[in-house]
Amino acid sequence: MSTLLANHFKLSSEQCPKTYKETEDMEKVPYSNVVGCLMYAMVCTRPDLAHVVSQVCKYMSKPGKQHWEAVNWIFTVRHGIVFGSQRDNPLVVGYVDLDYAGALDNRIFTTEYVFTLGGGPICWKSTILSIVALSTTEVEYMAAVDAAKEALWLTGLVKELGVLVTWNSVSL
Repeated sequence: MSTLLANHFKLSSEQCPKTYKETEDMEKVPYSNVVGCLMYAMVCTRPDLAHVVSQVCKYMSKPGKQHWEAVNWIFTVRHGIVFGSQRDNPLVVGYVDLDYAGALDNRIFTTEYVFTLGGGPICWKSTILSIVALSTTEVEYMAAVDAAKEALWLTGLVKELGVLVTWNSVSL
């Protein structure tokens, strides 16, 4: 799989235990300890885990079997961010994405972006938008504007540091 949390994991509160037996079985599972380990790894060495950790943390108080399977999946995927350098390519490159369908419980938009310089990530963000929009297109524009503001700020910072910055334009 190319993602940390595969598409077949559609986590929701509907998957929380509903019977006493299911609750009793899940109490034997070290869900909060394992999610805590993921959080430690995310903060110290693996910022790429931020989104998936936020997804599994939502069910910390009452995890279900599917939530536990998702946590185990995260541990089995062998991915990470490679911090490297492409000194001959000093481009600030940004990627932005918007997720609407991922939040099955509340249908709240999540916007994410990452910027790289010379091939290595230098800035990233994943946040839940606390706004009401009339359409997904409107929110996509908002996410693009947020990322564009960050790109302008990063470009100014990198120029102040004395790094020659060039822009590539990509149309989608």
